[in-house]
Amino acid sequence: MLWVIDGLIYGFFMAVYLLFNQHFKIDGYVLGIWRGFGICALFLPFVFCFTVPTDISYWGLLIAQGYCIGVYDSHNLFASAKYGAGPTSRFMAVTVLLTTFIWWFLTPKEFWQLLHNGDALVTLILILCGFSFCYWQMLQSKVSRQAAAAMLPAIVALAAMSVMTKYIALGGRTVWQALAYYLTVSTFVSGCYNLLWYLYRRRRYKVKVPVFSRAMFKVGILLVLFSILLIVAKTMALRMAVNPGYVMALLLVVPLFTMALNRHYKVADKVSVEAGMAMIFFLGLLVFLVYGGQVTD
Repeated sequence: MLWVIDGLIYGFFMAVYLLFNQHFKIDGYVLGIWRGFGICALFLPFVFCFTVPTDISYWGLLIAQGYCIGVYDSHNLFASAKYGAGPTSRFMAVTVLLTTFIWWFLTPKEFWQLLHNGDALVTLILILCGFSFCYWQMLQSKVSRQAAAAMLPAIVALAAMSVMTKYIALGGRTVWQALAYYLTVSTFVSGCYNLLWYLYRRRRYKVKVPVFSRAMFKVGILLVLFSILLIVAKTMALRMAVNPGYVMALLLVVPLFTMALNRHYKVADKVSVEAGMAMIFFLGLLVFLVYGGQVTD
């Protein structure tokens, strides 16, 4: 059950990650550049301690993961700066549902077992109806609809990342090799993604945001340091858990951490709070229904 501890640590640092740009309100692409290239630079020397993977599909996973990280980082950082960490974390919880469906697609046996259990199937339908109603209630305000649209690419990217991270973590000969290549190759690709979009915006829309400055250096280093803790905790949890949905289920604690920290620092959060927490409740029921009897490792 060590994956639970790592998963909760991941959930806490995910809340910190969202609160980070709620506070600093820096261009998401600039922070993505720092996060990607900064982590890569710190861990690059460790790559030479291990043999180079020869499986082409493994390299494909690392590159695809990096692309998803780039999409996820930029949209998350822009959304938390504009809409706040609270609404962003609540919409991000939808990843739990999407990850469950992706895992069912990859392991249809588990889905068919649930489908052939009449009681469980009816309960699942009721939960999805409750979730849908709460999500619809969240979208009643214009700001909520804008936040949902802004977060949709990040939600899809995180769900894909969660499945790929498990295969990356298990694909290395050791956990150290898997972490080393994840924290260099994938983060380098994510840095390239954000750099290209930054240069495009700068050229097309004349948006000039400094990437290197004394203030940006301090912010960038801080982001890199706690991002490393977040990635390591997530990778370790996904490596040990049988199903990546187990770890994604712990994302449901992120809105709670975010709400607690916002209240501690007296930051207002008034966007779809009640409907959002009700949606979290139904997602919690989904987790209990789908994974409750399986979490024995």
